[in-house]
Amino acid sequence: MYTLSRPNILLIYTDQQRWDSLRCYGNKHAITPNIDRLAEKGVRFDRYFVQSPVCMPSRMSFLTGRYCSSIGIGANGSPLPEDTLSIIRTVKPYGYKTAQIGKLHFQPHAHRDHRDPYPDYGFDNAVISDDAACYEDAYLKWVECLDPCMVDKVACSLSPGALKYKHKIFSGLPRDTHQPYVFQGAQEYTQASFVTSEICRYLSENKQSRFFAIAGFYAPHPPVNPPKRFVDMYNAEMMPLPKVGEKEAFAPDLKNISMKEWQVIRAHYLALVSHVDDCVGKITATLESEGIFDNTIVIFTSDHGEFLGDHGKVQKDMPGHDCITRVPFIMTYPQKINPGTVVDEIVEAVDVVPTILDYCGIQTPTAVQGKSFKNLLEGKIKSHREDAFTEYFEPYGSRKAVVRTAEYKYYCDSEGLEILYDLVNDPDELNNIVHNSLYRDVLCDMRKRMIIRMHKAVFNCHERPAEY
Repeated sequence: MYTLSRPNILLIYTDQQRWDSLRCYGNKHAITPNIDRLAEKGVRFDRYFVQSPVCMPSRMSFLTGRYCSSIGIGANGSPLPEDTLSIIRTVKPYGYKTAQIGKLHFQPHAHRDHRDPYPDYGFDNAVISDDAACYEDAYLKWVECLDPCMVDKVACSLSPGALKYKHKIFSGLPRDTHQPYVFQGAQEYTQASFVTSEICRYLSENKQSRFFAIAGFYAPHPPVNPPKRFVDMYNAEMMPLPKVGEKEAFAPDLKNISMKEWQVIRAHYLALVSHVDDCVGKITATLESEGIFDNTIVIFTSDHGEFLGDHGKVQKDMPGHDCITRVPFIMTYPQKINPGTVVDEIVEAVDVVPTILDYCGIQTPTAVQGKSFKNLLEGKIKSHREDAFTEYFEPYGSRKAVVRTAEYKYYCDSEGLEILYDLVNDPDELNNIVHNSLYRDVLCDMRKRMIIRMHKAVFNCHERPAEY
């Protein structure tokens, strides 16, 4: 009699992390030995793209395997309906215990009290902390129990526009990318340390179970406040300067920032990434010491990137530059994936759910729009996607979308703006060539791709058997 041994799943999910913030992705300044070691033990995807440039729709798309248009949520602020089918509910009938530790962000920051229970969304254990100590949530309560004196030191200001309800945490510390500072408390009390402590405890307690667990790090999302130990690892003078095109300009609130200050900002950002890397080392060490690393699919990725001054901006936004839509994606599974594998094919975030289900021997629900890349990893096919699609839209508001191939990127929006980049000759996306007559045929092809991708994003276009 044959039995199927299904793997554990551990998703290490960061927030606002650029694809080029890691040493294994070519950043010679980044100090990320633990994440680099994960890449050495598994596969690194060099062209992995998310479906939204902002947190909530990107996370919803990722965990459902559906495009934002299909879900109907294209901007922050709208909660995911509690009955939405995600991978969490899909794996549960197969004996998986499910857990969410840290940031999930299926609910908006504003218009809710973070002391109240979160919808479970199919999780057996849900310890939610969607921000960095500006609300009375699970993270802040954890700090309070361990050392009440640390509460004031870890607190930060509220997210812009968040509802200022009675029980909020007051703090004058900034939370913008261009206002970095050193974490005021002890290193052991960051949100990243909280997630690491709780996920390691969960792994140890459930090593005999089959689990699907998410470690949701808020870093390196602003506030850019790494602990001093990691700030000291970097020499700001060695940091590269922001890349801004001749026809681009710094946003009004960024115009007075000197190039030397930008180097400090970038050093602090990488220091925060190094803090996450240190936490990843602790998590993988727990998997190994508990003897469950080999039978666990470990995925490291992020929901979107960060401008860091590139194109004269900070935070995230359209028109979908690679520093925003292209993020790290590393996957290990010693029983099935050869170590040191590098994939250069275009892969989308919606493809992850069906891939995980394939490795788990679970059928993919028809609502899922992504396509598995398991055969790509196993060498049975050599190509996966011709292009990647990212979108942003507001309720009754503007709509923006971008299509990216290996050679070109095309952006358009409901206001009539079009942008075209030649990624071979302009990899930093600094020169808009949409009006260059030499690229007329390319522009026509990219417009066609955009129409097709928009249609497929709205409608589930899987081929059906003839009887349907």
